[in-house]
Amino acid sequence: MSVVKVFRSAAFTDLAKEMNRFGAILHFEAETMFGKELVTQALRQRICTRRKTALGQTLFLLFPGRRLAGMAGPFTPTDDGLMNSICLRDIGQRLENAGYTIDLTVRKRALVFTPPGRRVLVLAQHDGYTLAALRRLHRELVAGRIFDQIQVFTYLPPEGVEELTAFLYDPPRRSQPIDARELAVFGLPRPMPNRDLTLPAGVV
Repeated sequence: MSVVKVFRSAAFTDLAKEMNRFGAILHFEAETMFGKELVTQALRQRICTRRKTALGQTLFLLFPGRRLAGMAGPFTPTDDGLMNSICLRDIGQRLENAGYTIDLTVRKRALVFTPPGRRVLVLAQHDGYTLAALRRLHRELVAGRIFDQIQVFTYLPPEGVEELTAFLYDPPRRSQPIDARELAVFGLPRPMPNRDLTLPAGVV
């Protein structure tokens, strides 16, 4: 007869805080970090729930888990919101693996890191940004001298990134080109188990 281990709520605190840090975590990654048994019990005890997205099975906190992480009230994210959280988590992990300290408190759904002599805002959106949104962000945040550079990360395929950057850096005649040193767009491979978490070339 199999024995089911029951965890006290406090046992899930580290899992809840890690999940809350970026807003979501992929199921396989949570099991790698915290163990399959703990994650299974967290789901059973409604600390978190699981939703299938285009990036895979994704975990996010329910109300009891949000309380463990110090958050108030329930919240139900959209699929896009979950995938954007996974994308931000992806680049956040890569930066930390490279030795950078990241700040998640400056701007919602973004992070900031400071390579020598620069203050960089990192934005992550799984399906990319519109040109209008990127131009507005550049005007407000880089031309406005709040940040030295914006780096945008996405799971768009290489041709999608190329199409987006072509209109930023070499736009039609009436539009002003944006300097890649001020706004750079990077594609990330979709997350898989045992993936390489190095930074894309040109990030730093």
